[in-house]
Amino acid sequence: MDENLKYWLRCLEENEYDICDKAQRALLNICHKLLMSPDDDKCREVRFDNEIIIQKILPAVGAIECLVEVGYVEDGERLFFPHDTSLSRIQHLSQMLSAKLKKSIIKSKEPEVKKIFFRNIISRSDNVMLYEDERLQKEAMRLIPIDTLSMKSVKTFRELQRSYKAYNSASGISSDIEEDLSLRDFLLVTFTSWFKEEFFKWVDSPICPMCSVSCIYTDTVQSPDIQCSRIEMYRCTSCKESVAFPRYLHPKPLLSTRRGRCGEWANVFTLMCRSLKYDARLVFDETDHVWTEVWSPMQKKWIHVDPCENVVNKPLMYEKGWHKKLSYIIAYSKDEVQDVTWRYTREPEAVLKRRTMCTEEILTRLIRFLSNKRQNAVGYSAIRIKYVVNRTLCELASMIYIPNSQSQSLSEDSSKETYEGRTSGSLVWRLARGELMSADKDYLNKCMYKDYIWDVSKYGQIFELRYNIIKDIYQIVHNDGTFLEQIHKWSEGINSTCGGMFRKTEEDWKMVYLARSEGTSNGHVTWAFKVANPQLCIETFNLKAKSQVFHGASVSWEIEAIFNDNKTVTIPITQCTSFHTKKVEKAMRLNLHVILSGGKDESAWQHAQLFRQSLEDTEEPSMIITIQLKNQCV
Repeated sequence: MDENLKYWLRCLEENEYDICDKAQRALLNICHKLLMSPDDDKCREVRFDNEIIIQKILPAVGAIECLVEVGYVEDGERLFFPHDTSLSRIQHLSQMLSAKLKKSIIKSKEPEVKKIFFRNIISRSDNVMLYEDERLQKEAMRLIPIDTLSMKSVKTFRELQRSYKAYNSASGISSDIEEDLSLRDFLLVTFTSWFKEEFFKWVDSPICPMCSVSCIYTDTVQSPDIQCSRIEMYRCTSCKESVAFPRYLHPKPLLSTRRGRCGEWANVFTLMCRSLKYDARLVFDETDHVWTEVWSPMQKKWIHVDPCENVVNKPLMYEKGWHKKLSYIIAYSKDEVQDVTWRYTREPEAVLKRRTMCTEEILTRLIRFLSNKRQNAVGYSAIRIKYVVNRTLCELASMIYIPNSQSQSLSEDSSKETYEGRTSGSLVWRLARGELMSADKDYLNKCMYKDYIWDVSKYGQIFELRYNIIKDIYQIVHNDGTFLEQIHKWSEGINSTCGGMFRKTEEDWKMVYLARSEGTSNGHVTWAFKVANPQLCIETFNLKAKSQVFHGASVSWEIEAIFNDNKTVTIPITQCTSFHTKKVEKAMRLNLHVILSGGKDESAWQHAQLFRQSLEDTEEPSMIITIQLKNQCV
C-alpha cells in the first residue's frame, strides 16, 4: 500500500502547481475531518457532486487514486470509508500530505524571498547616494555644534594623552597616543556621544501629544510621501486618539523629526558623518539591525559605530553580547558595496550554514557589479579607484579569521564588555570611551589623580554642589536656585579615582550609573573640598546620594576632615541618602570617599552602582553635597 500511495502522490505532483496545491489541500482537509469525527458518516464520505470535489479533486491526476489507495470504496455517487477499515491509513496520508505541502510552501516562497534580498541590496546601494547631496550635507552640518565638539575633543584628547602615557609608563611601554588614535578619530567618539545624548531620540512607541502617555500599535498604512516607506498607526491608551509614526527612508525629514529606531538613527548618523567628511558607510544586518562604519586612515581600518547604543569599535557586540544569529551583514557607501559579515563574528562556520539566500559566488558577483558601477561612474577618478581598491584589500585581509591565533586568544581573553575584534590599538579606544579591561588589572589598580579641589568659600557661607549623572554635569547652586558654576563630565570634578571607574549606560534598562571596570576588586572615587578664605571654616556637612547594589556588592562612603593642626578625623557615612554631621566643625579641608566593591561572578563589577538613575529623570540630582561655613572667630 505504501509504495502505491507514494506512486499516486508523485502522479499528483506532476499536475500543474496550482492544480496540485489545491488537490493536496482538499485531500488534507478530508483526512482531518475524518480523523476529528470518525463516528460521523458525513465525514466518511466524499460526494462526487460536491463543488470542492468537482473543482479541486477531480481535475488532479492521482487525487482520487490516493483516496482509494488508503481505503475509500466507491458507493454510487460517492466514495465511502468503511467503519471496519483502520484509520492509520488516513493518518499516514495526512502526514505525507502535510510534509509535501510544507516543502511546497518553502519552495514557492524561496524565489520571492531571494528576489527581495537582492532587491534590497540594490536599493540600499542606490539610497546611500543621498548622503552625497551637498545641500543635504550642508543642512546636516548646520545642526552639528562642531566648534563645541571640537573643543571638547581637543580637551579630552589631551587628558587621554596623559592617561595613555601613565599606562605606558606603568607597563614599561614607550609609545605615543598619536600612533594609535588621531584627534579626528577621537572627534568621532565625541560626536557619537553628542548624537546619542543630545540630538536623536529613540522611539519604541510614540507618545500621545495630548496626554503624554505611551501609545499602542494598531496598524500600518501606506504613505503618499515618497520619502516615507510606511506609516505605523498607534492609539493612545488614555484618550484613544490615533497617533501616526512615519517611517522615513529619506534622511532629510529625519533632520527635523530627530527620532526613530535603529534604521533612522543610522541613516541620519551616516549622513552627518559624510557632512563631517568622514568616509562612512551604512551597514545592514539581515537579522534586523542597522549601524555605521567609519574609515580611520590612522588605524587603516573601518571603525564600527552604533549610534543608538553610543558604541564605538565593538564589532563583536552583536554576536557575543546580544547573542544574535548573524547571517548577512552588508555595508554600503558611495564607493562600494561590501560583505562585512566576517568582521562581526567569531563563529564563521555557524554563520555560513545560515547563509542560504544564494550561493557565495552569486552574492560576490552582485557586490562586485554594484561596486564597479560606483567606481566606473562619470567623475570617479583613477586615483580614487586605486585608493579604494587598496583599502578594500586591507579590509579583506583584516577579516580573515584564524582560530586559536595568538592575537585572537588575546582578544577573546579580554573583557566580555569590550567585544572588540582585535587587541591592536584597543587600549586607546577603551580609554577614549572611558572604559578599561581586565587585561589592564595592574594599571586599573593604580590611582588616577585629577587633583581637582572645590573651593567652598568662594560662594558665601553655604556651598551646595549637585551632580546629575544623566547630563553628566556638576552644578554649584545659589540659594535662589541659580547656577553659579558648572563643570561637565563626572571625572572633571574629582580629586582621584581607582579601579577604572567609568560612566555606564544601560539602553535596555534605561539606566545610567558609575561602575568600576571588570576584573577589579574595587573602585574608588574621591572628591576634595577646601576653605581658601582664612576668615571661614566648615561648620556642617550634608550628603544625599543615590546608589544601588546587587548580589552582595557594596557602596561605602566616608568623609575625611582635615584641620589646621593637621589633625584628621574620618567619619563613616552609614546612610548616603540622607547624611548630616557636625563632626567636621572647624575643618579646613574635606575628602569625600566612596568605594565600590563585592558582587558575584564575572559581572561583579556591575553589581555596585553609584548614582544609578533612570535616563528619564533628567532633572533629578544624583548627588547633593551641602557644606555650611562659619566665621573663624565664632
